[in-house]
Amino acid sequence: MLIKTSLSIVLVSATAIFTSGHSFAFDDYCTPKLNTYLENVEKTVDSKYISQRQKDVAQKILDKVKASRNDTKDCVLIDKLLP
Repeated sequence: MLIKTSLSIVLVSATAIFTSGHSFAFDDYCTPKLNTYLENVEKTVDSKYISQRQKDVAQKILDKVKASRNDTKDCVLIDKLLP
């Protein structure tokens, strides 16, 4: 009985670890705060009232986020940089 219980616990734990690791690898876990920030950066790039220098900086930020998402498939690390 003890062997069956411990085997069941090990099996459930292994399944939980595998599925949680699998989901983190493929889903995009952007926070709402980051999504709002990125929307504002995109508006800055598209605005005709913003200076070209500010547009260039905003575009560089968007490029870094895109590169991060391509490498890690998420943007959790970018969120740590926001105030």
